[in-house]
This record gives sequence, structure tokens and C-alpha cells, in this order.
Amino acid sequence: MKKTNRQALIKQLILQHDIETQDELIELLEDQGVKATQATVSRDIRELSVVKTRAKNGNVKYTIFTQSAVSDEEKLKESVRDSVIKIQQVQFVNVVHTTLGTANVVAAVIDELNYPEIAGTLAGADTIVIFSPDEQAAKKMNQLIADSIV
Repeated sequence: MKKTNRQALIKQLILQHDIETQDELIELLEDQGVKATQATVSRDIRELSVVKTRAKNGNVKYTIFTQSAVSDEEKLKESVRDSVIKIQQVQFVNVVHTTLGTANVVAAVIDELNYPEIAGTLAGADTIVIFSPDEQAAKKMNQLIADSIV
């Protein structure tokens, strides 16, 4: 199967099913008659901008990351409200604690802001480190995120 067709099928499967792992996705592809290795599926996931988000049942699932007409700041507020537990500033760095499996999604939203107060981010499973050029910039980012935590 051609790459474009396989990726279209992956999108369709992600929209139709709550897929938690690459193995589940590979099984669903096989059910459709498509053989794909884990490495191929991993590349497809990256190229399709697939991210893990929290499903309504609390489990993590794959979702297609899409741009929308919503303002960057609104996207940040929504991501923070849904995922961030707390934020702590240490000099020019902010440490953001999120629910498990959502740090990469929130970090992607933060990176898209392209604010001068953001020099870069690092995300793990449940923690994001936001680097700012100086303490004032870090304080501004801290306040922006803290104001959005529910």
C-alpha cells in the first residue's frame, strides 16, 4: 500500500477508535489488510502530527493535532485548563506539572505561541520545562499559565 493511502487509513482509524498504543494501531491496520512495521507506523504518526491526549474515560489516546482559527492564547488557556496541575518559576525557568501523558501536547501549544518570552521547551510524560531569556520573561509566562489553571 502506498504511504499516502496508509496515512489516510491511519487518520481514519484514529478518528474512529480510541487507540492507546502503536501496537493497537498496527493491529487495526492488519484488520484492514495493511501490514506495517512499528518503525513505519512511528514515522507515519510523526508525519501526521499525531499526539496523545486524554480521552473522556481518563485513558490516553492518539489524536490528530490540528491548527484552528482559535487564537494562540485561547489554545494555551484550553490546554492549561485541561492538563496543567501547577507551575513553579525558578529564576528564568518555569516547571509545569501536567496530568500524565499530556505534557507534549501542552508544550506543542506553548511552542506555537512564538512569544519572545519563550526561548524553548522540553517535555516529558507529565512535566514541561519552559526556558525564558530572563527572569522577567519567565515571570510573565508563569503568570499567563497560572491564570489559566482551574
